[in-house]
Amino acid sequence: MKQFLLNIFRFFILLSIPVLLIISSTRVASSKIDWMLPKNKHILFMGASHIVYAVDDSKMSGCINLASLSERYMYTYIKLQHILMNNNQVDTVFLECAPNDLSDNADEKYFLDNEMIKFYAIYYPLFHKEQWIMYLKKIGACSSLLFRETFINYIEGIDYSYFIDGYIANRQVLQTTKSITKNNTKRRFGNQINTYYLRQIANLCKSKDIKLYLLFCPHYKPENYYDLNTFYKSYYHMFNDIELIDYCHFINNQYDFCDEFHLNQNGANKFTKELKKRFHI
Repeated sequence: MKQFLLNIFRFFILLSIPVLLIISSTRVASSKIDWMLPKNKHILFMGASHIVYAVDDSKMSGCINLASLSERYMYTYIKLQHILMNNNQVDTVFLECAPNDLSDNADEKYFLDNEMIKFYAIYYPLFHKEQWIMYLKKIGACSSLLFRETFINYIEGIDYSYFIDGYIANRQVLQTTKSITKNNTKRRFGNQINTYYLRQIANLCKSKDIKLYLLFCPHYKPENYYDLNTFYKSYYHMFNDIELIDYCHFINNQYDFCDEFHLNQNGANKFTKELKKRFHI
């Protein structure tokens, strides 16, 4: 029996060695990511899919779209830290803020398996203690992902482009709208993580004298599926020191949307033109 247990112990030791080596090499590789932006890019657009599909940075001078599909504020904060450390020319940040970012279930995406594969498995080399503590809530799934994805990252290598989707021109047209009802039932994940990191983003920008705007991108009839009153109350209660640029009703033609939540290429052209005119960019 003792010999059997000893063999099991040896097996796990041998198994852990390559894993630790791969994790270590991945962390070294992440420290060499080139976070430098072109010197003329001093205005950042950041956030998730609403920015990805809505802001065509190629049409605005001095701007760059650094958003990624489904990105939550914790990951935006980590990314922004590295970008600001390497780009002193940045003076303005437009950050997506929609009702789902402040909802009572905003933290769900931090723990969904498909979201974790994209973000947790890529960002973990950049984590600090507080991010590791947060993911102790789902230690089993995190360990499994870390084990599997580190091998993939080790083989493929970590590239800066992994962290950014940028502007995506979506040519799909919204033909029929869904019948969506607002769900006011309290969810189990809450929003403490997301709201905490939104405040951290605000503090980071303030510390570097960077102007931060919260940008509510156009939606198609958002009152049909969002509790807008709750969103505005949450914003004024927690973040009214940050200017909210509210364009949720700016475009009302359904053919400018690819779905109820996102602009298509035609809508993005209109919205980008509006931002360019309003902010002289």
